[in-house]
Amino acid sequence: MDYDFTFVVSGVDVDDQAAVDALLENCDALLARAGGVDLLSMTGSGASALEAALTAVSAARAAAPQLRVCRLDRDLVGVHEIAERTGRSRQNVSQWIAGDRKAHGEPFPAAEGTVGRSRAWLWSEVNRWLAAHGLDDGAAYPTRAEMAEIDAALANAVSVTLNFTAAGTPGFEAGRDKVVEELRNKHIPGFMEFLAGVAHTTDGRGAHAVVVADPDEPARGVMEHVSSFGHDVILITATDQFMATVLSTRAPLGPARIVTVPQESTVGDWLRLVQENPQAAFGLEASETLEEEVPPIQRRLAIAA
Repeated sequence: MDYDFTFVVSGVDVDDQAAVDALLENCDALLARAGGVDLLSMTGSGASALEAALTAVSAARAAAPQLRVCRLDRDLVGVHEIAERTGRSRQNVSQWIAGDRKAHGEPFPAAEGTVGRSRAWLWSEVNRWLAAHGLDDGAAYPTRAEMAEIDAALANAVSVTLNFTAAGTPGFEAGRDKVVEELRNKHIPGFMEFLAGVAHTTDGRGAHAVVVADPDEPARGVMEHVSSFGHDVILITATDQFMATVLSTRAPLGPARIVTVPQESTVGDWLRLVQENPQAAFGLEASETLEEEVPPIQRRLAIAA
């Protein structure tokens, strides 16, 4: 199901043209500023409002890594705004509120509060009431309870930065995009829960470093890229199933056998070796073209879905 969301955000604003373009192009998301607050409006898909929100937020963060999603905007409306959005007069809206018109069915929603001397309502509740009379805007919004659930999830959310190997291994962009698409469409809630229990994989900004790989691309390039970080990283790929693996070049947790990864190995080949040798560390086969030594890489944690 598709839901429409407006998030209160920070880290980017309407003056950041690169972020505005990236969000619009990759997520069909619109940045705006109202009342001194930066807002991001976008649509998310999922089996629930929470899943749709987390999927949307993940896509937005991937498009603009500096983006911080704080909470949902409640979109409060008064009589004037309701009249504008429905194309009706203020008198009509006042009659709906008083129960003088369209009195059959559910009563008009209770006001959320008072701004100055005027009452204000949650647009999501007003829109749901209007739907019973064929006057809604056609969009689905989270309920009050779902908003609270989404805000709680955002407050405890983790940030992710997606990384790819250098341009030296071209031709695997479609495979990497497929991995990212599967993550967004199927695994976001579980992946976020997984990240909440992972340590040592964050950069200086607190974002988890996630390396995305096509299972058919050379293992060598990915291993070199993983070793370039000064901390652990998470490798995601999709062989016969979606896989997320925490990889480390830190000192092994204990005595570890070093397994050599042949030069022609793919990422899929390497991960099969990892599964067969879960306690081992993995090093690249010696090569004259290897500019500098890559330290052994060990698996710390892994999940598959």
